[in-house]
Parts: sequence; C-alpha cells; structure tokens
Amino acid sequence: MPASFVFNADLRNLKQIRRSITDAAVSIGARNEIIDDIVYAANELISNAITYGYGGNVGPIWVDIWRDDSTLYVRICDAAPAFNPLNVPLPRNLIGRGRQRVGGLGLFLSRHLLDDLQYRELPDGGNELILIKWDAF
Repeated sequence: MPASFVFNADLRNLKQIRRSITDAAVSIGARNEIIDDIVYAANELISNAITYGYGGNVGPIWVDIWRDDSTLYVRICDAAPAFNPLNVPLPRNLIGRGRQRVGGLGLFLSRHLLDDLQYRELPDGGNELILIKWDAF
C-alpha cells in the first residue's frame, strides 16, 4: 500500500521524515539493508532541497513511497527553484593531498546507494526526484 506524507522544509523535520520513510518501507515489506540505503539517500537529497533549494524559506516537501513487484520507489517533490542534481558532476578525487575531503559528498553517496535516481522539473515549478531500489523485497 503506498504512503504519502507532507512536511515543512525544515531541517528539524529530518528525523520525522526518516522515520516516516522507514515505517512505510517496512510496512510494504522492504528488506532492512534496502531501507537503510534509501533512507540515507532520501535524507541527503531532502537536506539539500531544504538547505539550498528553499534556502531558509518556508515550503513543502512531499514524499511518496510505493512498490512495484520487487522495486521500491520513493518520490520526493518540492516547490523550490528547479535544480537537477543529476547535472552535478561527481567528485573525481575523494581524498587529496593527504586529507580526506570534508562535506559535499551527500549527492555522491546517494547516487551510489540507489539503483536509479530520476529527476524532472515539475510543470508548475519545483522538483521531483524518484529514488529507486531494485530487488528490495
């Protein structure tokens, strides 16, 4: 059974968002390791939408979770200015000059934890991301 949630774009809501995604994924039977991956990726992407997309302004974050056969989907939508995270180049060098890179790896890690990440600009403005994990059940 699909689940849908609406949250205010506030970093203080991330714990509740993670819990809602986890509970919904558990209720439709996703495996624990799949849930961990998709919740981490969703947390990073939603954090970016709140921090950079809304930039401290108020706005909604919509989250939908569902399954289709053995695939788990999480759709994240916002009303922030259009931004396609798939156009951000992945870092070439994670460790350089003897120091580990600090920060800026959330998108990189999210893309590697997911089997697919799709983006589209919403017709009335805003963004839609679909996070996909295959063989999730």
